[in-house]
Amino acid sequence: MKGSTKWYWQRVSAFILVPTSYWFVFFFVNNLEASHSLILNSLNSFFVKFFMILFFFVATFHARLGLVTIYQDYFNEKKVKLYSRLTDILLLLVILFILPVILI
Repeated sequence: MKGSTKWYWQRVSAFILVPTSYWFVFFFVNNLEASHSLILNSLNSFFVKFFMILFFFVATFHARLGLVTIYQDYFNEKKVKLYSRLTDILLLLVILFILPVILI
């Protein structure tokens, strides 16, 4: 991916992350003292599931773009490939562990 394309997608993902991050924090602060069943009830809402999935996918995409940019700035090509693959695996694991929790 070209540098200008990465820059563009990083800005788009950041633009999406600002409101979804506020929503994410607001949601959990409001449910801080709620019972387990009340939290599960609120997580069953389509609106909540949509924003949770949107937040996690965009956050992992944004993190990957930022980390790969850092790798390219500071490491040689061989290490960039290695660290990029490790990053992809770790972020995939994050998505695979978070998604079932959200979709319950």
